[in-house]
Amino acid sequence: MESVMSDWQTIESEVVSLLAGLSAGDGPLLATVAARNPRDRKAWVEAIGRERLPAAYVALTGRERPERVGQTPGRPALSVVLATRSLRGEDGARVGEEGQVGLWGLAEQVAEALVQGELAQTWRAVLLEERPAGAADALGTMVWEQVYAVCRPAAWAVPTFGGTALAGEGNRVEVEVGELERAGSAFSFPGIDGVFERHLGVRERPILWRGVLRAADDVGLNAIEEAIEQEIREGRDKSLVDGFGRAFDTCVLRRFTRSGPRLRDALTSEALQPFEIQFVQLGA
Repeated sequence: MESVMSDWQTIESEVVSLLAGLSAGDGPLLATVAARNPRDRKAWVEAIGRERLPAAYVALTGRERPERVGQTPGRPALSVVLATRSLRGEDGARVGEEGQVGLWGLAEQVAEALVQGELAQTWRAVLLEERPAGAADALGTMVWEQVYAVCRPAAWAVPTFGGTALAGEGNRVEVEVGELERAGSAFSFPGIDGVFERHLGVRERPILWRGVLRAADDVGLNAIEEAIEQEIREGRDKSLVDGFGRAFDTCVLRRFTRSGPRLRDALTSEALQPFEIQFVQLGA
């Protein structure tokens, strides 16, 4: 019988391949990368301590609970268990020593690779928490667990305005298309039942972009924000295309809102700015 590759098998395989390809200096970052069955932490700690270190175990541990009854099943949950060892004791295992990456550096590189990477071109990992996985028996060995949610965004194409990815090429932007409202003039005549209406066409359709602007540094983020504000100053109507390939002609940019203060990505140190951009489609 021909085997069928499930989504979970795909995720597992992609994560193992991604981590096995990480490098440190002239060699691999991890000496051992393997997919394992879900277990309790104690069993993971005992098993990974016998591997060639540094090591990573990858395991899918179930799904998140939906927020409300009747919603679709939650996102798959992924655990990545990391272990490293130093003959000089826990300090060397934690911060590293000459020729060896410590646990903190190991955890940061793994998290950055998974959060920034794309799994099978359709899945993305979201880091939920990190914590000690327990104490290993071997002296100078540290074990750490990272927990991710693996999600499949609805749209992958970057929305454009006038053919330009106004919010940046690498940024994920949610597009909400508002209602199309018909306009009319209603009137009636004395002694005649009912209401007559004259069709006056359609009114402006609101379209909202919402997400987080992201750039390598503040200079790059400043340039993205300036380009958006320049569109407001010019006020020219252009075609808007969302992440699903839907096109909306004669749109203008009405408002650019920074939804809170500028932030810094804890993993990559990139400059971040939560935002909303309000467009209106003048004709439909």
